[in-house]
Amino acid sequence: MQIKFDEIQIPKERLNETVRESMEEVYARYKIRRRKSILAKSLTAAAAVLLAAGICFSNPVLAAKIPLIGHIFRQVQEKQRYPGNFDEVSGQVQEKNESTSEGITMTLSEVYADTEAMYVSVMIKSEEPFPEKLRKANVIDGQDIGYHLFLEMEQEFDFLEPPAEYEPWEWPGEEFLWEPIDVEGEFADDYTYIGTFRTDFNLYPFGGADILDNFHWKLKVNKIHCYEFYSKQGVWEFETDAAVDKKGTKTIDVNESAPNGEVITSVTVTPYEVIVNYDFDESRVQPGYERGDMIQSVMVDAAGKQIHDKVGMFSAERYDISKITVYYFKAGTDEEYVNIQERIRKEEEKETLLAYLEEIAVHKIEMNLAE
Repeated sequence: MQIKFDEIQIPKERLNETVRESMEEVYARYKIRRRKSILAKSLTAAAAVLLAAGICFSNPVLAAKIPLIGHIFRQVQEKQRYPGNFDEVSGQVQEKNESTSEGITMTLSEVYADTEAMYVSVMIKSEEPFPEKLRKANVIDGQDIGYHLFLEMEQEFDFLEPPAEYEPWEWPGEEFLWEPIDVEGEFADDYTYIGTFRTDFNLYPFGGADILDNFHWKLKVNKIHCYEFYSKQGVWEFETDAAVDKKGTKTIDVNESAPNGEVITSVTVTPYEVIVNYDFDESRVQPGYERGDMIQSVMVDAAGKQIHDKVGMFSAERYDISKITVYYFKAGTDEEYVNIQERIRKEEEKETLLAYLEEIAVHKIEMNLAE
């Protein structure tokens, strides 16, 4: 899969997802032509209001009565960027699942993996109450953007094979820097944080690796932090086996190109996510489109709803994915791009988006996924 940073859409009404997507965009390592992220200023716009969970976990008395280990997915899975019934399909972390350092006990609870990603639930428990400023770090300008704790760490996967030649900093080892894990979740009480994190098998260094049906994974966490609100260094080590669930995963070949040489090679659909796989073929560049950023694109689902993807990846739950269409339109300047994006939002509100896209598109690629 060719990762393209610059096609991330930043809708004002969905700050929660925008924050996550923007951070993942910074962390991704694949390099390709970068378009200008004109709408980044919308990060301070309105956030989606989180629905209350069935039980109030801010109440420590109630939280103490609930068996969290083995049931964390159930509590937080619908609040994730990729929601789903992970509590029904995951298995418990069986081996070295608990580690204590510097007054913090971290427990890996459940794990689920498919061909595209690995999902892990975790509990982080402190001997002292977490700082109040951290427990309020989910609110920015009065809007709830959700809780995030970041883990600086090292990982080992037994299916990763290094290339024949590489610099020490280019491959997992002593000089390699893994990007921090984002544990998205909530506080069960003043001492306890529960959440989940996702490891994307489409990003570096996993891209192109042969994911084994059963693999062994090691994790070493060196630091827990959340921006300026919290920081704790220590050593927390874990390891476990994981099985890859291939049920419900399918790949549809597409192999169609846009005038600027961008190729949609295929679409992979799992029960929880959709991955539109891109490539570039210089031989398919049409006259007048040699400058790649002359063309921008918008993706919509079968109902005509704009898909807010992250470099081709998005949740399968939020859209009608029986059909996906990518519309390409000319936008050679920043001003043109911003104006079109504003018009797209207005047309979507009026439910006339498809008509507008048909009007401005120089090309479109339709993908039927229901077959």
